[in-house]
Amino acid sequence: MQPRISQAKAAATFKTNPLDNLIEARDTLDTLLSNYKRATIDCTYADVPRELLESKNKELLLEKASTFALFDKSVSVESCKTTNRIVRDYLGVTGKGPLVGIEKEIQRGLDFIDPDDLDDYVAELENFSQSYSKASSLSYAAGIADFDSVNNFSKQDAEEARNDSSNLAQAKEAIREAKSSLDRLVALLQQGTL
Repeated sequence: MQPRISQAKAAATFKTNPLDNLIEARDTLDTLLSNYKRATIDCTYADVPRELLESKNKELLLEKASTFALFDKSVSVESCKTTNRIVRDYLGVTGKGPLVGIEKEIQRGLDFIDPDDLDDYVAELENFSQSYSKASSLSYAAGIADFDSVNNFSKQDAEEARNDSSNLAQAKEAIREAKSSLDRLVALLQQGTL
């Protein structure tokens, strides 16, 4: 009597093409890039008006403080900071989203690629990996090192172009490079499945 191959082992030998997952990841990066400004500026902060903090208004300040934040908030000034939180979620480095484990998904594509395109696929995998790692590290650094992430700015200033040399701006460029690599990887996988 011969032992049977277990169902778990048989299922493990069946490999699925990661094309759909890579397309979803590419579309996710495209959505992030299209909405980058909205994803990176958080205007949920309120500051006390500067006039209230002047020494001549000490009595008024004490009076407002004694109301336990029940004073008229319409006189507060809405301010903003840049944030890396949504970018990091989109990149999957927080354990959320379709890019979680993306490099393993791309490596799984090696089993489905046309042998003639193997070198191109591996080169794009390396390009993606470099861009993705760069975007991940720059987005992390943006949370602690970018001037606008630790200092508030007015909502009107949010419409102005932020610092192009900031970590978030550089992360955007790295995300753009990663998306370009994903575009090429998807195209190579689609050729291999024709």
